[in-house]
Amino acid sequence: MSDVRAFARQYDGSVKVVEPARISNIVRSPEAGIWVDIADADERDVEILREEFGFHPLALEDMLRRGQRPKVDQYDGYYFFVMYSAECSTDRRLITHEIHAFWGPNYLVTVHQGPIPEIEHAISRWRLDAEHRPQPRPQQRLRIPFRRVSAQQRFSSGVAFQVYALLDAIVDGYFPVLDAVADRIDEIEDRVFEIDNSLVREIFGMRRELIEARRLLSPSRDVLNELRRRNVPVFPLALEPYLADVFDHTLRAIDTLDLQHDLLASAMDTYLSASSNRLNQTMRTMTALTVGLMLPTLIAGIYGMNFDVIPELHWGNGYPYALTLMVLSAGALFAVFKRVGWL
Repeated sequence: MSDVRAFARQYDGSVKVVEPARISNIVRSPEAGIWVDIADADERDVEILREEFGFHPLALEDMLRRGQRPKVDQYDGYYFFVMYSAECSTDRRLITHEIHAFWGPNYLVTVHQGPIPEIEHAISRWRLDAEHRPQPRPQQRLRIPFRRVSAQQRFSSGVAFQVYALLDAIVDGYFPVLDAVADRIDEIEDRVFEIDNSLVREIFGMRRELIEARRLLSPSRDVLNELRRRNVPVFPLALEPYLADVFDHTLRAIDTLDLQHDLLASAMDTYLSASSNRLNQTMRTMTALTVGLMLPTLIAGIYGMNFDVIPELHWGNGYPYALTLMVLSAGALFAVFKRVGWL
């Protein structure tokens, strides 16, 4: 079952929770600003979005079909963009959440599956900012036509701050996850010289998580770059420095993700090299032991031949002589192999 929440900016600047039935009246007011958040959207929610906002059928189709690549599509008077948030699960796995958003002149609609902390943080930030921002008098606000306000005024009164808060929360949410991944990599690097068969499985599993995360998070920089370059009436000039800041954070997060992938690959190479060295050392040790046993065996084989004519066949000291020769030859080989590091 879907969960629909609506938050509207009042004329006094405060942000209040409103009933979904009031969405129509708020959207029609150019001075209003509304954030509609829909969790686990169904067909009924799609009809509401189609009737109340007039979103394009292709955008609504992409919204219902999960697994979209991060992107931004420009429609008549609004944007539709897809972003991914990231978090670490209880078992320390890196997981992502898909977020769809519609950004218009006086509305922001977010659609996602399940609760997403970044959205809650962005909504709380918007409401807190509205409470502490100095507000003009109601009559002064009403005298300013919506299409004639300055860029800075539009950024303060429209939904641009909500969009910035959402994008900033999503991107900033990458860094705690990357820190957790870095801790896991440090633990792996501490274990690369240990004989642990589960380490290879853990490294490959983590590499798969990083590759999947990069596939989903890397296009986010393209989304922000396109939002910065495009010129749509819902895009105030005052928002450009804020988007540039989020874009810079995105680049830093992606660079960190690439660095961690390289560190994990290096840890894998180090583990394989250490395993190969351990195998080589084992093979040298086994070779030294084999050669050490071959020479006494050769001596025993010579003196054990069943021939009547052998010089030492009837020698009284032959047995202790053979044993002494075996011990001395084995000791000499042991000293040689010890000296070269094979034992």
